[in-house]
Amino acid sequence: MSLKDYQSRIDRLQKGLGKAFIENPFILNIPGKSIALKVDPYYYVAFEPGFTDNLSRFGVMLQKNVRDTLVRTGNLVTDHESRNPLIKIRMKWDERSYLMNVCFVESEFIDQSLKMYGGVVGDIGLSELRILETERERLDKFFGERTLLKSVAFTE
Repeated sequence: MSLKDYQSRIDRLQKGLGKAFIENPFILNIPGKSIALKVDPYYYVAFEPGFTDNLSRFGVMLQKNVRDTLVRTGNLVTDHESRNPLIKIRMKWDERSYLMNVCFVESEFIDQSLKMYGGVVGDIGLSELRILETERERLDKFFGERTLLKSVAFTE
């Protein structure tokens, strides 16, 4: 598939996400309700399989094509060896910790969706959800040579 085809898929996904956000702003950045939460300036943590399922519906695209598009365009962080974007990590919110199956989405993909198609003006703030500090070393390895999560993403 050509780069042009992937760009049209990205546009379709971003437009679908932005329109879905207008209809239901709770789909992003609210712990306990959202499919993805911004954990640092560069990344959202997205809950799987819900994120892919919903993005597939919003963009009217097959789920396998959603994930393939996001991986091939670099919008999903993947394990540098297996190219698998999924990882189970322990996160904390409201004094409780949760083990969740997630992927990490480049914030530019989601933020741009919200600004271009979702009516958001200005910066998108960080969520209250944090990743447990004990996950940092494993996540640093998972991210490989990509920009690592900032300290603000972690908590004790």
